Amino acid sequence: MAAEPSTRTELLIKLREVFIQRGFDGATLAHLSAASELSKATLYHHFPGGKNEIIEQLIRFSIAQLQTAAFASLHSADPPRDKIVGLISGFETYLIDSNRGCLLAVLSHHEANNDELGPHQKMIADQFADWQGQLSQTFAASGMKRKKSARQASELIAGLYGALVTSRLHNDPKLLTNLLERLRKHHAAS
Repeated sequence: MAAEPSTRTELLIKLREVFIQRGFDGATLAHLSAASELSKATLYHHFPGGKNEIIEQLIRFSIAQLQTAAFASLHSADPPRDKIVGLISGFETYLIDSNRGCLLAVLSHHEANNDELGPHQKMIADQFADWQGQLSQTFAASGMKRKKSARQASELIAGLYGALVTSRLHNDPKLLTNLLERLRKHHAAS
């Protein structure tokens, strides 16, 4: 095997790519080992809890990156409209930086074999609820009533992830760019 990734971030990026491409069940330790250029034993050294620990760390890593790239704009001093446009642009940046994939979207349906959320899904769902609340407050700050701002927040998140899924289904990155640009223009004009 080649040399270990030089930083923890580099390692997490390599491992995240495997899960984005293969999903939770398809990402075997052999795939993770090959992508990270680490032996299975070394992976267990870094992640003694195995695949579940890797996923938990990757979820936290992806949340932090998405927060920094996109949702942090909601806490700027900009007017609400600019905050929302900044969120959309930041979401696009996040997707470009993560090879047009979102681990949170990939994992959101894993463990969905009953009515209860699995621990990974719950972690993701809780974060999305928080982000949706922040976004709803931003819409409310623009003068919208509470119910409408909550609906707008939900619709915008659905639009962002709908654009991602549609683009991936059609294997057309330009489609994602075009859909996000339409969302930006719509919210810039609101």
